[in-house]
Formats: sequence, structure tokens, C-alpha cells
Amino acid sequence: MAIEDEELLGEFIVESNEHLANIENELLAIEEGGANIDVDLVNKVFRGVHSIKGAAGFLGLSTIKELAHSLENLLNKIRSKELVPDSENTTLMLRAGDTLRVLINDAANSNSTDVSDQIAALDGVVDGAGAAAPTDTTEDTPEPAEPEVAPQPAPVEVAAAPTAPPTPAEPAANKSAAPAVESSIRVSVGVLDQLMNLAGELVLSRNQLMQAVISQERMGLEAAAGDLDQVTSSLQEAIMQTRMQPIGSVFGKFPRIVRDLSSQLGKQCKIEIEGKEVEVDKTIIEAIGDPLTHLIRNSVDHGVESPEKRAAAKKNPEGTVWLRAFHKAGKVCIEIQDDGGGIDPAKLKGKALERGLISADRAEQMSDREAVRLIFHPGFSTAEKVSDVSGRGVGMDVVRTNIEKLGGNVDVDSEVGVGTNIRVTLPLTLAIIPSMIVKCGGERLALPQANIAELVRLRPGEVSSRIDRVKSAEVLRLRGALLPLVRLDKSLGMIPQDTTDQDSPMNIIVCETGQVRYGLIVDGIHDSEEIVVKPLGMHLKGCNCLAGATILGNGRVALIIDAAGIASEAGVQLTHDTNEQEESMQQGGDHQNSQSLLLFSSDPADRFAVPMGIVARIERVRADQIDTVGGQELLQYRGTTLPLVAVEDKLNVQPRPKFERVYVIVFTLGEREVGLIAPQLEDIREVANVIDDETFREPGVAGSLVIDDRATRLLDVFELAEVTHPQWFAEAREEHAPEEEDAPKRILLAEDSSFFRRQVAGFFKNEGFETYEYEDGAEAWEALSVEGVEVDIIVSDIEMPNMDGFQLCEKIRHHPSLKHLPCVALTSLSSEADINHGKEVGFNDYQVKMHRENLIRSVRNLLVAAGGPKKSKPRRKLAKSGS
Repeated sequence: MAIEDEELLGEFIVESNEHLANIENELLAIEEGGANIDVDLVNKVFRGVHSIKGAAGFLGLSTIKELAHSLENLLNKIRSKELVPDSENTTLMLRAGDTLRVLINDAANSNSTDVSDQIAALDGVVDGAGAAAPTDTTEDTPEPAEPEVAPQPAPVEVAAAPTAPPTPAEPAANKSAAPAVESSIRVSVGVLDQLMNLAGELVLSRNQLMQAVISQERMGLEAAAGDLDQVTSSLQEAIMQTRMQPIGSVFGKFPRIVRDLSSQLGKQCKIEIEGKEVEVDKTIIEAIGDPLTHLIRNSVDHGVESPEKRAAAKKNPEGTVWLRAFHKAGKVCIEIQDDGGGIDPAKLKGKALERGLISADRAEQMSDREAVRLIFHPGFSTAEKVSDVSGRGVGMDVVRTNIEKLGGNVDVDSEVGVGTNIRVTLPLTLAIIPSMIVKCGGERLALPQANIAELVRLRPGEVSSRIDRVKSAEVLRLRGALLPLVRLDKSLGMIPQDTTDQDSPMNIIVCETGQVRYGLIVDGIHDSEEIVVKPLGMHLKGCNCLAGATILGNGRVALIIDAAGIASEAGVQLTHDTNEQEESMQQGGDHQNSQSLLLFSSDPADRFAVPMGIVARIERVRADQIDTVGGQELLQYRGTTLPLVAVEDKLNVQPRPKFERVYVIVFTLGEREVGLIAPQLEDIREVANVIDDETFREPGVAGSLVIDDRATRLLDVFELAEVTHPQWFAEAREEHAPEEEDAPKRILLAEDSSFFRRQVAGFFKNEGFETYEYEDGAEAWEALSVEGVEVDIIVSDIEMPNMDGFQLCEKIRHHPSLKHLPCVALTSLSSEADINHGKEVGFNDYQVKMHRENLIRSVRNLLVAAGGPKKSKPRRKLAKSGS
């Protein structure tokens, strides 16, 4: 059928897809209501289908009109309560909605498609309800008919066809093709007004700049350039905001998928969705649909057990899949969790051994967590038989690859009999990427900050002592672990630099991509810059080490480094876990006697340190992005407001110099993020835990230490934040205040460092806990097992002289009257191998010593899980007690 007015047909397609955009979830909600019919919801769906029918009749699209008419009749029976929606008739309506969407998106050829079977099935349900179907005009229905006129355009994004829709008949060769309909997005009038205002500001800045160029006034040029920079940044942020869309547009299809798949597999399963309102760039939303669909299907197929198995395990016969989205550390996090049978690490090891993917020795050394990650290995599947749902070995590795292509990563946690939790982390946008500019072989390249964990600079003379070789591969000794090293010049085929000069410093960027962590050796590190990604030319398309190109502020082209591609080309995946375990065994506890500190200064006379364990990320921003409102500094960044803390406001230090750009060290405080202004970053250093907690002690300063013959103040950023925002902490303490009749919660603290023992005990005392302190695991064990000290929770350092934390926890877990006690391990920064070992011996959680908020939250959560605080009762006098 040829339609002369293609513009009108395009408008029909856009409007009809808007009516069908949420029909699946609406029909599922109607089904769930059963006899308690939500008439308003049924009327909404009815009106949408009725509008499609009317517009299709106007355009002569008879097949669409007839199918919509039959679906409309069935909905009419439901809203008049002559028919109760059940699984059977809901399935018919869902299939009709699928077919309507397919027909509408190929409207020009729709009349040649045979949908008589579906129409007959719908009409059969209507006829069986005991009344004749209404006529095509629908004037006699309770709902007033809408005039069948030509549809009006609507600014909405065209919905994509479902992944497995009914297939229309193949159109004949001479039939007209459907008009191309460009997708669109909704933009509020307020955003449009803002863009218009900024466009006006841009014109004024351009005029100012041109005038300054003509008159050749340097002051005028500088002022015009500053204005242009500010307007451009604001315009960029406003335009980026128009691309941000709620992730609910992707989540909306999963209730239907879970319903249909559960029915197909004979299971009972529901899905709970949280965070539909979380906004992500449109390009990310379009790209994550397929990976998330696969993960949801896996949860229902592999995760949730059959009702019989669940009942035998004393579970609810109906399983649950939770789908959550939330913002964290400037990224969007998505969790897919189920309460199914979990992933058996022993079974995975067996399958991997059977297929020759790992050696017997490797299988024996693998922790359960490492074994679970085998599901990401290419071609790996645990399905007993191949089906159309799963078992073809092309699943989780493809999911991981697709997510990593977006600059994200995916990880998994699982417990047999309890369930599985898969976490996906993605950037908020792909259009503009914060990056670090590095130098290699005389060229400048860009490395996305999302892949940067930290920077390490080896001073002259340190190279020989910090860099070793394992199986001919270079590794860096970093906090007790061996970090695989990759030389960027070698990966890119450049002429390698002379590596024999031990008197030159070495710059190493610690990169993270997916489950891989490695050190990238570069010649130099330059400024941070927000880059616009451009595609590579044809001659570089095959280079896995490059992700694209960009144009720097100086006008030069720079290639963008693909951190995952570099790791793959260098074979880092094969050495990462083994090296980490080897070094953990070799080094023992040396790393516990030191910690990694981030050094910065605001003035030559004032140098500060922050533990790397509390740092969420580091941003470099323009100073003019920092606003002051009511005496409080705030950073307007990426569409959000970040509260800031400045040392010069609360400590006795020199005023902050005026820099064009400053660094912001971001850390988490409960559910919020807070930034610490660091005018000049100096280094990240591993230093001994020899700390003076008296000389420079004041609120916000935990102590001091000497680094490179300079006095350096160690900041307690949480105390500094409390001095700046006391109301935040007062609210938290009020929320967690114990009832009057409750005895204080009792904590046993084992820590051999007097500095950290006083620090942590002080944390607990301020929160109302009663703390008993011991200098060693052996003393703590004697107090528990011999003296009969009664406590509610154990918090222990790992490395202690006579009995370490691992041994203490293991003894507690094997003692019949103590094994119920929750145990938290304290660490400065620890390797994954140590964390896995801690879980194996029985630690419930691992926490960084100086991260007060996370430590307190962990203790509170574990106390609640263990049954809350105990009531007051007489206690023996303790041999040794602290705060």
C-alpha cells in the first residue's frame, strides 16, 4: 500500500509507539489486580489502543485497525468487569501489543500481513465472555470515543521493537518501504530556555572576542577568553543534560521477560525494580538493553530454583529477582540480585578443569570468589543441556565485553543456597570523557580517568628495589602485592625508551578494567582534560590498544588509550591473580606496618596527607566552578552539587593560593559525597605507620609524620567534615541513638599500633560504644576464652606480633560459645588475596582503619544482623580495658 503523505505516516508511527510504550507493564499490572480491576488503568490502555485504531482507519491501515479493534473489545470486557484478566487472556493481549508494534513500525507494508489467528483468538475470548462484541464505531461503550482524525506529532523517542516479536509476512519487492522516523527525546521548556539564554551569552562572548582581536587589546582578549570558557562549559553541561534519560525506559521491559520466562521454565518468579528515575546518557541506555536482558534471563534460568526445590530448601516457592540502579562515585551502578541457589565454585572448577581452561594446581589455589568469576571466561557455561534460553557458551563473556566497551565493568558475588548478585558499573556519559593526558614516545595520548585507580611515581634509586620479574614479566611491589606492569611504548609499537637509567624517575598509572588491575608505564603525566571522542581512521581500526582519537586544547590530535585492550594484548589477565597470591604469601604482613598516603599542599609551608583507603576518586576542576553559598563552598559538577571542605577554613594554615585549577579529593560520608580541596597534589607514597598524634593534634588532624624531612599533617577528613557540617553527624547519631533501657554495645578492639588503637577507640567512643582495647590477638583471645569477657562484636587488626587477626578470628569461629560473634578485620589497604583469606577464616567484613563512616556503619549493620544490643548485666572486672 502506498501512502502519499509520508510525513503523516511518520507522525502516526511516532504517536502510536508512544501509546504502546508502556503497554506491557500496564497489562501485567492489570493481570496482577485480578478481580480487583483498576478501571482507570484499563481505561488508559483502552484509550491508547482506541486512538491507534482510529488513526489506522483514517490512513487505510486495515490490518492494524482490525487487530486494534479486537484488542479494544477484550479490554472493554475487562473494564466493564464482564471478564477477569487471567494469565491466558493477558498473554493474548501482550502478543497483540507485540504484533501491533511490529505492524506499526512497518506500517506501509502492514496490510499484507496475516494476523487472522490473533484476531480470532481475541474475538474468541470476547465471545466466550457472554456478550456480543461492540461494533467498529464503539459509540455505545462507556468511554467517550475520540475523534478519528489524523494524529499529531509528539516529541517522544520511538520505542524499539521487542527482541522476539511475531514476524510479519515478508513484503513483496515492489511494495513501498516505511518512511524513516528519526528518534527524538523530550526536552522541558525550562531546559530550552536555558539553552537559548546560553546561546545568547555565546553570541555576546563572540562579539567581545572579535572586538578584542580587532583592537588587539591583551586585557580584552583575556576577559573574552574567560567569558567564552565559562559560557562554553555551561552550554556543554546544559546540552549533556538534554541527553540524560531515566533508566526506567530500559527496566520497563523486564517484568514481561521475567513473567514469560518463568512460565516457560515452570518456575514462580517476580521482579522488584528500584531506581527507575536514575538518569543516564541516551547512548548508554541504548547499549545496555541486551546485556541486562541476558543477566535477567540468567537469574531466572540459572539462579531461581523450581518451586519444588525451593520448598525442599524451606524457601518461598516464589523466587525474587531484584533490579536496582543508583549513582555512586560519579557513575551509575546496576545490581541484578536473586535469591536462588547461587553459583557452586566447586562445580565451576570442575567444569573448567574438564575443558582444560585451568590447571589442577590453579584450581587448588583459587579462592571461591575467583572460581565464581570463571563464568566470565569465553565459551564457559554450566548448563546441562543447550536450550533456547541458555547453555551455548556465548553468554557472560559477551556481556562483560559489551559492558567494558562502554567503559564499565561487571563483577559477581554468590553464595550457594542464598543467591547471586551481579554488579554493573557504567559511566554516566560517553560523549565527553574526563581523561588524563600522558606522554609516550614523544606523543601525547589520553587515558580515561574511569580506568585510573592511582598514580605511582618511583623516585630515582627506587626502581631496582620496587620492580621485579616473575616469569620474565615485570611486576611492581605495591602494598604487599605484585602488580603486573605494561610498557605503553611497547604495546603501541613505539621505539622503547632506555630502561637502564636507574637515576630517572618512573611514572606508573595503576589501571583497572573489569577484573584486571595493572600498572601502565608512561614517559610523563600532563594535565587532566575533558575530551570529545572521535572515531579512528580506517588504518587504525584494527588496533585493540586504541579506543578512538580526540583533539586537545592546543589543537593537536591525541589517540585515546583502551585500557582493556592494552591488558588483553599484554596477557595481563593470565598473571594478575597468581602474582597477587604469590606476593601475599611471600610478603606476609609487611604491608600492614605501612600505609599508602596521598600527599598535597596548599602552600609551601603546609603539607597534608590523606589515606588512600578513604579516597573514592580525584577530580581536577576549574577554580571558577567552585561557588560559595551561605559561607559554604560548593562545586557545581556534572549536573550535581558537591559540598566541599577546605583545610584553610578550619585549620591554622596559610590562605589558599589562587590557582586556575585545583584538585578535589572525593570521599563518601554516609549516602553523600564530600570533596576536600587539594590545591596541589604532590605524590602517592607508601610510608611507615610511625605517627605522632600529639604535636599537631587538633580537630581534623589525626597526627603528623615526617616525609622527606618535611612535617606532614595526617588529616582525619571525617572529623574535618564534622567540624564543617556538625548537623550531618548530629542527625546520624540521633537516628542510631540506643533506647534508654539498652546497655551500650560492647566492642573488643585488637590493634598493636597505639596510634590506630587510640584513633579507632575514639571513633567508637564518640558513637556511644563501650570499647575494650588489646595490643595483640593473643591478649584478646585470653580475655575472651579465659577471663570470660563478654562483648557483642570483634574488631581486629590483621598483622599483630603474637597472634594475627586471621588466627584470632579462626579461634573464635571454632569456639562453641564465641563462634556467633561478628568479626570485622581492620586494614590500611589490603590485597584481594588477604580479603579472600579473611572471609575463609570467618571475618564478616573488611574495613579501612581511617574510614570512620564505613567502619561505624559496618559495625552497626553487623550488630543489627546479630540481634542488636544486649541488655545490661553484671560483668567481671576486666584485666585490661580502654575507653
